[in-house]
Amino acid sequence: MDVENFLSDVSDNLKKLSLDLNQALWDLETTGTKEAQQKQQELDLAYKKYLNNPLTYTKLKKFQKENSSSRELNVLERIFRAHLMPEEILTKISLKESEIMHQYVSFRPIVDGRALTENEIREVLTKENDPVLRKKVWEASKEIGAILAPKIIELVKLRNEGAKAMGFDNYFQMQLELQEVDENWLMDIFERLYQASDAAYTQILQEIHEKLAKRFSVSGSELGPWAYSEPFFQEDPLDTKELDDLVRNVDFIASAKDFFHSLGFFNVEEVIEKSDLYEREGKNQHAFCINIDRAKDIRTLNNLKPSLRWLETLMHELGHAVYEQGFHEELSWTLREPPHMITTEAMALICGRQVYLPQFWENKNVDPELVQRASRSLIRRQLIFSRWVMVMTAFEKSLYEKPDQNLNKLWWELVEKYQHIKPNENRENNFDWASKYHIGLAPVYYFSYLLGEMFASSIEKKLNGFMSSKTADYLNEHLFAPGNKYPWYDLVKNVVQTPLHEKHWIEEFVLS
Repeated sequence: MDVENFLSDVSDNLKKLSLDLNQALWDLETTGTKEAQQKQQELDLAYKKYLNNPLTYTKLKKFQKENSSSRELNVLERIFRAHLMPEEILTKISLKESEIMHQYVSFRPIVDGRALTENEIREVLTKENDPVLRKKVWEASKEIGAILAPKIIELVKLRNEGAKAMGFDNYFQMQLELQEVDENWLMDIFERLYQASDAAYTQILQEIHEKLAKRFSVSGSELGPWAYSEPFFQEDPLDTKELDDLVRNVDFIASAKDFFHSLGFFNVEEVIEKSDLYEREGKNQHAFCINIDRAKDIRTLNNLKPSLRWLETLMHELGHAVYEQGFHEELSWTLREPPHMITTEAMALICGRQVYLPQFWENKNVDPELVQRASRSLIRRQLIFSRWVMVMTAFEKSLYEKPDQNLNKLWWELVEKYQHIKPNENRENNFDWASKYHIGLAPVYYFSYLLGEMFASSIEKKLNGFMSSKTADYLNEHLFAPGNKYPWYDLVKNVVQTPLHEKHWIEEFVLS
């Protein structure tokens, strides 16, 4: 068999397996039924077992040695290598992930006899002024952690066992290497950002705490995680109710279409028509974009409510979608994907940012003072979110290095270091870290968001702004069309003519 036939056979098999798996995943995320879980579990295992094939991997390595410049062989080699752990471990990982996913999707905490959705939890944390009720709801949102922590630790150990069987120290190290990310470079760039932004973050945190203490009629020392508008302090808690007034009379779908049309992206309607946009029982309460077939079947899942956050989220997920629509038609199936989540997150994040900026609200009948407050909120949001990503990245690194350590203690030490937040009383025996979806089910991913924010700022700098009718032409040619034809770090240079760095983000959000 020659290399062309080999690539054709492998890509055809992966195409069929991933198509079935993606459809099953969509069914699970939109229904949460036991039947959907079972089907997704079976197809996920079939996909992983296909990749767990030493004979195919040996052939792949042979062809790669003979065709060392082939990007397609390079991509496939890393995909197969990620699954070359003992089949027994691979099976256990797949089953455990499916079990955890089903529990996350179906979990609704009970407060005063009523099951609360994630949107309802956020609504309480946004609008409620009673500290007692806020604490009760915040703590209820963490209850899933105690349920899932033992299972996540078991999953972490299984992932580590598989990684060690493949010659890696642990799963965190393995994932970074297979994603073409240098661990030392990653930790260094985050440390530089931490040092450069610490004074600015401390200043905005003081502003936030002063206003929240006044709002809740407590002293600054009495404030805790319950005081913020989101359970993990990922977002700006100030002006949340007021900024939601910006969207009171906004048609989200019409605004999204108008926004992307103004940039030169005219096919976003195709995505919206296939998307699942509003919350209901059993459905995943988060948001994501999925390319079912690496062709035309691109969808988003949202749980839209009339809030600025959900308008931002809609723009974010549709940003992912227009990226997926932009792959060059002549690319092979294997290369019809981003080279790393960093690059697609940059597009999604930059689209989400726009709802906080004055240009987005031009020719709309809104209060100009609120628009200015939104711009200020964006700066706070970026500083706050950067610290949250640092917590997640440092926690995951340590989690996979030492899964038997006191993870509750580690979690709050990192929260205090990076976010400058102390826990509520008596949290040392609670598993708050395990209530974060990504730790169990999207491991070694969160760092991509902050690197994506850095890349987004560099794109804005390169384009001298973002909201222009020329944006689509430039990004389609330089960012989207290549797909996975180049490593992510080369694609970044192709778009902004410099390696990825933190300087433009610091200029935009620290020195502004």
